[in-house]
Amino acid sequence: MGKMEQCTEFVDLLLARRKDCDILWVSRSMNPLSPHKLPPESKYSRNEMIQMVLNDEKVKSTIISLAAMYQTDIKNIIKEAHKIINEMASKAHLTTVRWIGLIITKVLKRIFVSIYINENAIYRMKKEMQISQVQYVYAPSHRSYLDFILLSYILFSYDMALPNIASGMDFYQMNIIGELLRKTGAFYMRRSFLNDLLYKRIFSKYVMSLVKHSDRAIEFFIEGTRSRSLKSIVPKFGLLSTILESLLEGSVPDIYFVPISINYERPPEELLFAYELLGIPKPKESTAGLLQSLSILQKSYAYGCIVCNIGEPISACQFLSMEHRKAKVLSPYAKLPTSVIKKLAYCIIDSHKKNTILMPFNLVALLFNERSQTYPDNPYTLNDLVSDYLWCTNFLQVFNATIHTRKSFDRHDQNVNNVKQEILDSLKPHEELLVFDASKILRLKERHRTTKLKSNIRVKGHTLLERTMRVAIPVINISIYLNPTLSFLIKPAVVTVAIGIGQIELGIAFKRYMLLRMLLSTEFAMPLTENESVIKSEWEETLNLLLKQDYISIHSNTYVQSKDTKVCSLLYNVILPFIDTIYVTCLVLFEWDETKLNYITIQAVLIETQKQIEKAFLEESQWGQHPYSLSIDLVNTTICNLITQGILIPYEKQHKYQVDKVKMTQILTQLQSLSLKRPLGLYLNTVLLPMLPIVSAKL
Repeated sequence: MGKMEQCTEFVDLLLARRKDCDILWVSRSMNPLSPHKLPPESKYSRNEMIQMVLNDEKVKSTIISLAAMYQTDIKNIIKEAHKIINEMASKAHLTTVRWIGLIITKVLKRIFVSIYINENAIYRMKKEMQISQVQYVYAPSHRSYLDFILLSYILFSYDMALPNIASGMDFYQMNIIGELLRKTGAFYMRRSFLNDLLYKRIFSKYVMSLVKHSDRAIEFFIEGTRSRSLKSIVPKFGLLSTILESLLEGSVPDIYFVPISINYERPPEELLFAYELLGIPKPKESTAGLLQSLSILQKSYAYGCIVCNIGEPISACQFLSMEHRKAKVLSPYAKLPTSVIKKLAYCIIDSHKKNTILMPFNLVALLFNERSQTYPDNPYTLNDLVSDYLWCTNFLQVFNATIHTRKSFDRHDQNVNNVKQEILDSLKPHEELLVFDASKILRLKERHRTTKLKSNIRVKGHTLLERTMRVAIPVINISIYLNPTLSFLIKPAVVTVAIGIGQIELGIAFKRYMLLRMLLSTEFAMPLTENESVIKSEWEETLNLLLKQDYISIHSNTYVQSKDTKVCSLLYNVILPFIDTIYVTCLVLFEWDETKLNYITIQAVLIETQKQIEKAFLEESQWGQHPYSLSIDLVNTTICNLITQGILIPYEKQHKYQVDKVKMTQILTQLQSLSLKRPLGLYLNTVLLPMLPIVSAKL
């Protein structure tokens, strides 16, 4: 049905907290439910875990071989091993959890209106945990630093044991905070340790011991890092591979991965994300920085609500065959094929996408982006926005999107006041970005402060002009909020662009779809496959949906877009910035002057591509009209995609590449042949409201 009010299992966790005494609640008598049922002799304490890791034969063997390799006393390597495991291992301390829980409760009640959770999923999981012998792994989406705090808060609320949480060293290095987080379950891992054999061996053994000997679940972010774009990013496979290794060894009967989609009305880092996407690095995590960030408490309810949607647990056993298990028995060093790990990782990511709950502001951002480009001289009034909002709600539900609403309404509702209030409520947390001005017109506000850029000299890409930044920051901010809708719209959008604005033969349209899907697979976390029948099936499923809705039709073996261009225009305009960046990146690589150097570096390509897109943006060129095309994340994912495709070929040393010019020519030719409809309006000419007090629209 798509409406939150019809999803009765969603409850607001903060509702009870606003009525009860927080101190009594956090200090209540608790016996947290352990998800992994273990006999007493199999449950290890922190010290027992550490000793088990250090006494492991593979770890010992590594210590001996490294001592011989570096011609050093074995005691030095043992000392290093002790240091590594003590730095890594988590602690569980309920008293610390209670006190932190008290502070977190106060903060969450202050900055958020509501935190919704599908409670039935929690109860089903708890029931299963009481009888099951399997280990659990929580795999939430990663959209904010709040994610792991939020999940721990939810588990604490339902009397469930806090998990062992895989955390980055950034947090470990924070004074006091690092140790506090360890006592709530954090275990620390370095970002990259491929070349550190001792660390790799200890980490692997420690994770496997958690799977086997900890009665607490494991929690990790399959995406590895926060998605600054608020959409799914390509999964990481390292930690997942280690966890699955335990299952392959028979340490546990099964491992259930619990995908959790966390959806923010407004993540606290939203403005930082816009700057990061343009190449301005984030501030380093520090205790002082954390204290400064408490400024978010100044205004109550400033960040709206959060919706956590817990998906169906995914059994890891279904991905392991008897052949995999036999291979492990025959050879202890046998590893799972990468294809198996990837399949499970993308299954988790797909669950995140399907379980994304859209906020009303996601729709407003989508519609504002469309209106700004399609009807630049006719901006939204509240009545116009209400009309399109209802249309957009029904349009998104065609593609199985679920939209969080506080009021009950539908497109036949004659009293549109509920809809108006829904929209106005959705704008409240975003009053620094998008507001109705004094003449009741929806306007974008200035967000860029010049000092922000000057304080960061280490820009990752090209240093953009102030004129560009002034427009790009608020527009990218808006784009970030429309991105969650792409969980449901990306495939329809790719199909629509493949068909184009004229008539096109069926076979040609499908070939275009294959090309675009391949080029966009990294950006939209779609598994790459060379199996044409799999892509064909995906194409036909999306196509049939579009045909069923009469968005397109087939006549005489050719596709034709419907006369209702509203849908096609919206689908075009959400995907054009991505196609533009891919095209300019490919063009930069193709035209690279190899007479000076016969290789290129990613950093050099990043700088040059962003420079060329800025030039195209300011000169109103065909490719690169939308400020979102300036995103360095987008350039990076394109480069990663081209490396995966073998179009960028590694050259001698690390991070150096050569271009396959023949393949690059083919891609550029195919992209140039696309029948693309460019919008009339340009964000370059957008009139931004200054950073002044807001005038609210009234019903």
